[in-house]
Amino acid sequence: MTDKVKIIPQFLDHDDLELMLPHRGKMFLLSRSTAHDTDNHTLTAETDITPDCIFYEADADGVPSWAGFEFLAQGISALTGITNTEKGRTPLPGFILSVMEFKADVDYFKNGTTVQMKVREDFRDEENHVYRYICELFTEVDAAEPKVTAKISVMETEDAEALFGNA
Repeated sequence: MTDKVKIIPQFLDHDDLELMLPHRGKMFLLSRSTAHDTDNHTLTAETDITPDCIFYEADADGVPSWAGFEFLAQGISALTGITNTEKGRTPLPGFILSVMEFKADVDYFKNGTTVQMKVREDFRDEENHVYRYICELFTEVDAAEPKVTAKISVMETEDAEALFGNA
């Protein structure tokens, strides 16, 4: 039995998705979410690479693959935002604790490319609000092999000021 109070559609466009994340303006990098499973903690989303991306480099006509960790972190944020919204809770801010085993088989995501991301939770410590995700980026939608992989650990908090003080 699930404790959902609201069902969120599988497809969410940029504007609907932006309501569930703390990122705004040029720092909001997701174009759409195409599938999610809040019971199994998975999400598939996409980012369209354009010169408007904050990480875009004109000389390479693309976004460096190292910026992929931010695409993935926002995918994780989208998943937690969708999950909390379904459960009638306010989405919580999250913080990246670590990016582990980051591997990129491409140097850049080229202009005009749609980058598909898949995130899957593989560790959950609900008491401390710490989670780890297996993350993949693909340069072709539904490609067999990812171009970027990583494990990302995050922590959600209800009170960032209490967590970090007035630093």
